[in-house]
Amino acid sequence: MTSRQSNEAEECFRASLLSLGNLLGLVDVSWRGLAEQVGVASSTLEGWLRKGVVPDEVDGVKQVAAVLLAAAHHSKEPRAADFVARLDHVDWSAAHRAVQAARSEGRSRSARAGRAQRAQGALVRTPAPDREVHVWTAGQLGVHAAVAGERRGGEEFVLPAYVPRAHDEQVRDWLRKVVEGGGARLLVLRGGSCTGKTRTAFEAVREVMPGWRLVYPKSAQAVVELLSGVPLAAAGTVLWLDDLHRLLAEPAGERAAGLLRELLDQPGPVAAVATIWPDKYKALVSTPLEGQADRYGQARSLLARASTVVVPETFSGEAWEEFVRRSSADASLSAVAASAGEGGSVTQLLAAGPELMEHWQQAPQIYGKAVISAAIDARRLGTRAPLPEVFLEHAAIGYLTPCERAAVDPTSWFRDALDYACRPIKQVTSALQPVPHPTGMGPLPGVVDLADYLEQHAGALRWDHVPPAEFWDAAHQHLDTGEDLDRLAMQAFSRGRFRISRTLYLRAHERGSADAVEGLCFTYTETGRVLTADGREELAALTRGADDRGYSLWYLGSTLASIGRYQSDEEVCALAAELLAESFDAGHVDAAFSLAELWEDSGHHQDAARLVAYARQRDENSVAEAAVVPALAARIKSVLSAVDSTPDQDQSVLGHASHHEVTALAHRLRADPSLLPLGWQARLAGLGYTKVTEMLLRALLDAGATTAVSGLAAKYLARLVQDGCVAAQMTQALWRLKQWKQTRGETTQEVPPEVLDLLHSASLHRTEARRLLGQHASIAGDEVKAEMFFRGAVDGGDYTVVHDLARLLHPHSPVEEQQLARCGLEADGTPSTPW
Repeated sequence: MTSRQSNEAEECFRASLLSLGNLLGLVDVSWRGLAEQVGVASSTLEGWLRKGVVPDEVDGVKQVAAVLLAAAHHSKEPRAADFVARLDHVDWSAAHRAVQAARSEGRSRSARAGRAQRAQGALVRTPAPDREVHVWTAGQLGVHAAVAGERRGGEEFVLPAYVPRAHDEQVRDWLRKVVEGGGARLLVLRGGSCTGKTRTAFEAVREVMPGWRLVYPKSAQAVVELLSGVPLAAAGTVLWLDDLHRLLAEPAGERAAGLLRELLDQPGPVAAVATIWPDKYKALVSTPLEGQADRYGQARSLLARASTVVVPETFSGEAWEEFVRRSSADASLSAVAASAGEGGSVTQLLAAGPELMEHWQQAPQIYGKAVISAAIDARRLGTRAPLPEVFLEHAAIGYLTPCERAAVDPTSWFRDALDYACRPIKQVTSALQPVPHPTGMGPLPGVVDLADYLEQHAGALRWDHVPPAEFWDAAHQHLDTGEDLDRLAMQAFSRGRFRISRTLYLRAHERGSADAVEGLCFTYTETGRVLTADGREELAALTRGADDRGYSLWYLGSTLASIGRYQSDEEVCALAAELLAESFDAGHVDAAFSLAELWEDSGHHQDAARLVAYARQRDENSVAEAAVVPALAARIKSVLSAVDSTPDQDQSVLGHASHHEVTALAHRLRADPSLLPLGWQARLAGLGYTKVTEMLLRALLDAGATTAVSGLAAKYLARLVQDGCVAAQMTQALWRLKQWKQTRGETTQEVPPEVLDLLHSASLHRTEARRLLGQHASIAGDEVKAEMFFRGAVDGGDYTVVHDLARLLHPHSPVEEQQLARCGLEADGTPSTPW
C-alpha cells in the first residue's frame, strides 16, 4: 500500500465520521440519547463525530450509523437526504479494515526506514527505559544538577532541598486525578531553561505515584516504536517526555505526536508528563500562514488536548521565605540565597546558568568562544541533531579575525578550544556536553550538544546576528540531517541570503528532506526567479520528484497558473496545467480548483465544472473540526449577552480560564475574528473582566493579531506597554501612526516623537519596527540611518525588506535594484552576484 493510499484510507473514514456528525444535527436524536443507545460515553461519541477520531473497534460506529440513518429516513429536513445517499452504502467494516491495514503498513514502513538508517550507520534502536518511578534517579530523568556548597560522600550529582511553589500543588492535583479517575492524559509544564520544570515533575510523580511504571523514550522514533507496540494502558504508567519541543521537532515528531494523540483516547491509566520551553511551545501551536505547509499539525492538535502548568522563573512570597529559611541548613542553597535577592532566578543560579553565560561571553580563550558561538547559532537557527565536531571546527573559523587565525598552531587550536567549551562549570554543567552513546557506555564520539540554558538565553541575545560564510559552508559540507539543513535554508532565506538558502535547500533535498522542494518553490516565487525559464525548469523537475502528496506540485502549478494567466503566456499555462493535474492525482485536492480556472480560460467549461464538483465532494467536511467554537469563546459570548453580568463573575465564569485556553483562542481569533462579537474588547473590559481581557489581548499580540486590539480602551494597551510587552509597544506605535496619518491631511507634519520612541523600543526585538524606522529615515533624507535600519530588519529575519534596501541603494538603476532584490545578500551583507 502506498503512502498516498494509506492517508486516503484514514481520511476517507474520518470524512464519513464527520458526515455522521453533521447528520446528527439534522435529525431528531440528541447527543445523550445517541450515546445511551450505543452504550458509549458522550466524550467518546464527540471524539468520533466532531473530531473524526478513528476508533480501534468499529462496532460502535456501525451502531451510530444505523441509528442516525434510520432517523434520517423519517426526517423532514431536505439536507438529510443528501447524507443518506452518501452514507447508506458505506461498508464501515471494510473501511475500518483499510484504516487498520494502512496503519500497519505505515508502522512497517517506519520499521523498514529504521533498518535502512541503521544500515547507513545511523543510531541503533534502543528500547525506552522502563522501571518503577521510585527506582529512577533525578539525574536519569534529566533534572539539572545544582551548584554544590559541600560535597557529601564525594557524590558528583547534587540536589538541594526542594522548596515547593504554587505550581507544584497544581501538578500534584493533576496527577491525583489521573490516579483516581484513570484515563490517559497529558500534562505540559511550560517554562524557560533551568526554571525547575523537570525537578517539579520528578518530585511530584515520586510523591503521588511512586509504584507506577515510568517509561522514558528519549527521541521521537523511540515514541513511535513504543506506541506502535504493546499498549501502555496495561498498568498505571508515567510516560516521561522531557524537552517535548526537541522531540516534536525531530523527523519522526509528527508521527510521534499522532500516536500520542491516539494514546489519549485510550482508557489508561497513563500520565504523560512533558516539559517545554515557552518560545518552542508558541512555535508548535501557531497556525501556519496562508501558503505555508502545516509542519506541526499533529503536534498542535496534541498540545490542544494537554493540561498546561506554567513554571515561573522566580521565587516569590511564601516560597521565597521558605527558600531563605532552608538555605541556612543547606550549603547548596545559601550562596544562591545571598546572590539572588528576593524574586531572583534561584533555579538558574542553582544550575549555574549565569556562569555559563559568563563562560561564553567573557571567555579568555577566544577560540573556545568561537566554537561555542558557532554551536549557539546552529541551535538557534534550527539544527536539532548532535553537532559534529568537524562542523564546529570549520564554522568557528568565521568567528575569528585574520590576526586571531594567524596566531595559533593549526594542529592544536581546535582541540584546545573544544576543551575550553567542554570544561565543567562549578562541577554542574558545561557549554558543550557529550552525547550519550545510544547503545553502549560512554559518549558518542565525534559529536557534542549545547547546554539548553545557552540555547535559550544566548540564542535570544543573537536573534538578529547572521552567521559568517564559513558557518553556512560548514553546514553544507558536514551536516547530514535533511530536516536540519531545511531549517537552516529557511533561516538563511528569511535573512535575505537567497543564494545560501538555495544551496542548503538542494543539499537538504539530497539528504531526504520532504519539505526542501516546497521551500525552494517558495523562495523562487518570492524572489521572482520563478519568472525565468531556467528557474521554472529546475523547480518542475524537483517538484515531480518530491514525496509530499502533491503539495509542491500544487504550489508551483498554482503560482505558474497565476503568472501565465496574468501575462497571457500559453507556455507557462501549459506547464501549470501539467503540474496541477499531477498534484491532484497525487492527492492534493486544492489543485483541482486552480486547474479548473485554467480549463475555464481555455473554454472547457463542462470539464471544469465536473472537476470542481468532484473536488468539493472529496474535500467535504475537511473543516468540520475547525468549525467547533472554543469553549472559552462560548463563555465570553454568554457573558457579553447576559443582562445581569457583573464583575464578580470574573472568578466564576471566566476567572478559571487557563493560559492554554487563552492562547488557543487567540490563535483561532487571529484566523477567524467572527468567533467573538464586534467590539468585544472594550465591552468585556467595561463589564469588569479586566484579567481575562488583558490575558487574551497579550496572547493576541503575541500571535500577531495586532488589529484585534484596535477597539480596546487605550489604558489597557498602555498597561501592557508599561510592562515591557514588545508586541504591545509595536501595536500602540502602529495604532498611533495610523491615527496620525488620518488626521494630518495634506500637511507635512512630522511623525509624532512618541510614535518614534515606541518604534525605537520595539526595534530591539521587532523587525517591523526597524522597517518603519528605515522608511521614516529614508523619507527624511537620512540614507545612512535608513540603510542601518533596513539591514537590521533583514538580518533579524524579514527578507521582504531586501526590496526596500535595493531601492535605497540603487535609486537610479532599475537593473541593479532588480538584481539585488532577486539575488539577495551574502553572509557578510554584501550584494550577491547573479547566480
